[in-house]
Amino acid sequence: MAVKPYQVKKEFGGKTYTAQFNGVSAALKAQDSWNLDGTDITSNEKMADYILENVIVDPHGLTPDDFDTTRALNEVIVWGLQVMNGGFRPDTSAEEVKTKS
Repeated sequence: MAVKPYQVKKEFGGKTYTAQFNGVSAALKAQDSWNLDGTDITSNEKMADYILENVIVDPHGLTPDDFDTTRALNEVIVWGLQVMNGGFRPDTSAEEVKTKS
């Protein structure tokens, strides 16, 4: 089955962000890339950097320092993770995305 990328927009703190789903393989590679070397422990910094560089496509070039608080950053990162993992598909409900096998 071919990857069908899609984009989703959402507003946080008066700013509109666009996140892009790039496929399940891309999501798996991403998750492997942000573990601390030689462990299964997630590096929050690596994860945030990856999401901002590869999933949040607009505004382009964001870094964690572009956010006023960690709470504001976390809201965008959590949403980006959901999109990266296949949530918010335009043609299905959130419940359908959770239950597809």
